[in-house]
Amino acid sequence: MDQVTPRPGTTAPPIPWNEKARLEALHSYEVLDTPPEPSFDDITRLAALVCGTPIALISLVDEARTWFKSRLGIEPHEFPRELTFCSQAILQPELFVVPDFLADERFATHPLVVGPEQLRFYAGAPLVTPEGFSLGTVCVIDRTPRTLTPQQLQALEALARQVIGQLELRRMNLTQKRLIGELQASAERFAVIQRATHDIVCDWDLVNQKISWNERIHEVLGYSPQDIPQDSSWWYHLVHPDDRERVAESFRSAIHGGKRLWSDEYRLRRANGTYARVLDRGAILRNAAGEPVRVLGTVLDMSEREEMRSRLALADRMASVGTLAAGVVHEINNPLAYVIANLDYARQEIASALEAGTPPEPHELPTALKEAREGAERMRLIVRDLKTFSRPDDVRMEPVDLPRAIDSAVTLAWNELRHRARLVKIYEPVPPVWANEARLGQVFLNLLINAAHAIPEGAADRHEIRVRTRVDAAGRVVGEVQDTGAGIPEEHRARILEPFFTTKPPGEGTGLGLSICHGIIKSLGGELQFDSEVGKGTVFRVVLTPPQAPKPREANPAQTVAAPRRGRILAVDDEQLVLNAMKRTLGQQHEVIVFSRARAALAWLEQGEPWDVLLCDLMMPEMTGMEFHAELSRRMPERAGHVIFVTGGAFTPGARDFLARVNNLRVEKPFDPKALRELVNAQLRGR
Repeated sequence: MDQVTPRPGTTAPPIPWNEKARLEALHSYEVLDTPPEPSFDDITRLAALVCGTPIALISLVDEARTWFKSRLGIEPHEFPRELTFCSQAILQPELFVVPDFLADERFATHPLVVGPEQLRFYAGAPLVTPEGFSLGTVCVIDRTPRTLTPQQLQALEALARQVIGQLELRRMNLTQKRLIGELQASAERFAVIQRATHDIVCDWDLVNQKISWNERIHEVLGYSPQDIPQDSSWWYHLVHPDDRERVAESFRSAIHGGKRLWSDEYRLRRANGTYARVLDRGAILRNAAGEPVRVLGTVLDMSEREEMRSRLALADRMASVGTLAAGVVHEINNPLAYVIANLDYARQEIASALEAGTPPEPHELPTALKEAREGAERMRLIVRDLKTFSRPDDVRMEPVDLPRAIDSAVTLAWNELRHRARLVKIYEPVPPVWANEARLGQVFLNLLINAAHAIPEGAADRHEIRVRTRVDAAGRVVGEVQDTGAGIPEEHRARILEPFFTTKPPGEGTGLGLSICHGIIKSLGGELQFDSEVGKGTVFRVVLTPPQAPKPREANPAQTVAAPRRGRILAVDDEQLVLNAMKRTLGQQHEVIVFSRARAALAWLEQGEPWDVLLCDLMMPEMTGMEFHAELSRRMPERAGHVIFVTGGAFTPGARDFLARVNNLRVEKPFDPKALRELVNAQLRGR
């Protein structure tokens, strides 16, 4: 296409009502005028392939133009905004389709329709951000009128969601890089503050039992000067009850044991009732007879440092996932391509068989559906692993299956691994370890990426990355990542676990990864060990102590599982296709009543109709599952526990807090039909 200028009389499309905020959201991704990227070009090619059109675009609409992040079938990389159909498409949240421009009076005289380009067909899926802003479209264009099938339209919407996912990962990666820079600068400033003794300073006269403090105590603990007596017992009662006796005994041992230095770490109550973690260090002054007469000390507030560690850990984890974004998108696009193709084939075969009145093809059709199911399961596992790594404030400790945590990390790092080495898994049976799954997965993700980067690209047939689980002679659980890469030079080994130490060129590494891994494993009561030989490779070992196994319950041989009774199941979800799937899954065994609006379900419940189990989505636009549960608890408190939440993820702090508070069962989307049936039947047997 040649560059087209607006034709006299061309009517510019309306401006979205939230244009200012929409443009701010667009610019926040920092994607305009960036070079082509394979991850976006793959989506464009897939859109053209699925819809069968010669032209496909990923467009972004800014103040004055429509710019193409990816384009297929046209030459210009942008058009004036008022001239493009995408500027119309962003005015609505759903698909914008024009089967024939000449038959549509809005576009019959448009210069791209009546001019040399002779465009006739357009279908665009808006790129809607999680905040609801339409940035542009994934669109397909043709020079002949056409109609897309429902499956093609669904595929176009799915590809638009993939673009938004890619943009979100891009923005997250940029944000995390900036955060890491800020935190590096903050860490340097923090070190200067420490050297300047920006701590609480105390002078304790042991003879007269009087303590004086500097002004820093008011800032750290929040007590006013009149609330701080000079009596040492005041400080003792601020120590957390669980730490109090230990700290007192430690201090008594230092005083009466002739020591000159004492230190301890404990929790100290602030004026607002919360606790600060502090590091208390003191020098014990003694008289000529060796009797203690004075203690001069400093108290360092560790809370800021602990918060910084958490932010650094999150920044490193999300930066790692952001770095792997293109590979993750590639891993999703592959199964997505054959899922769409196989489902379209199955639909056409069934439609043809129905039209001809003959049975469908008995061999190829089941195979196509089986492969589509396998592809969907592959995408489900990738999304599950991404969700695991994106929990910023989840510090829950639980028994974690170590091979599964390693496999999640392998899934995300696979695109980095496969071009550099063969992957060998040796999983000996190991008991679960007591850990946080996301943070343990972060450790192995970092170790795998480091192993891959120690090996040059293009030599996968000559190199190997081996992951192994085993139990050592002391009964500890060991997870190993071993590579055949360059190895760590001897002069670097002593510093390899230090924060911000890196041998990579500026801009290619933060030096945070191994330090954070070391901190995570240490917080779990374990060890991060390594051995390395230059030219032969490195092995990192995560060594953890498994929790004490509970005594197995004796099975009752006389106990039998009762057959499930037929129940009345209610399903509430704002996505009609999800409701259809639930009805097909449960409908053969139970009566299933569906509601696409939570308020409609409440109104039905108010009529007093009997029901057994209620499946409810968590995040819905009109009334959330949390609000629905609150209303049900108020109106029918005895039935609130019979709600099972079916959720695609708790994306807000409020939702995560809600799920942590309530004891209701929950099912993750996409749900496994067999598991859902078994869960519902178990609930019916328990009543």
